Amino acid sequence: MKKNKKIISPLSSFNYHLENYNRLVKGFRRKKDASEIEKYFKNCFSSELESKIYNYDYDALILSDKAHRIVWVNDGFKDMTGFTKTFAVGKKPSFLQGEKTSFAVKTQLNNELALNHTFSGSIVNYKRNGELYLCHITILPVYNLDEKLKYFLALEKDESNRADFNY
Repeated sequence: MKKNKKIISPLSSFNYHLENYNRLVKGFRRKKDASEIEKYFKNCFSSELESKIYNYDYDALILSDKAHRIVWVNDGFKDMTGFTKTFAVGKKPSFLQGEKTSFAVKTQLNNELALNHTFSGSIVNYKRNGELYLCHITILPVYNLDEKLKYFLALEKDESNRADFNY
């Protein structure tokens, strides 16, 4: 008579390994993002800014100049919006906005950026396919060593799965 042996399936550890894999990929992606952004910042890439890139939960990064024209986006931007880097560069991030984008939030965002302040809030944006998504944005002004505004860095997170988002 054979004894019942407990068989452990390799699939039982799959979730554990997948979680670690995703964490590793996220770390590599953030390191790549920090490395690419650092090229633009030259001598104004602060440890505070680097810390935000490594510690903030974002899906996309957008770097824009003082006139709010996009100079760089990370790979996550295409994943989140459907728009390519080539399409986005040179445009203002407002190309993502549309009819259901809150006028009040746009006004607040523009007022804060006009004063070179940090902005943090959620806004309804549109993907390339026309689908709406709720985007939490934190925009940081970036200064050079002479303390002159050089760029704005937007860290963006798709929050469309929030219970109160019902567009």
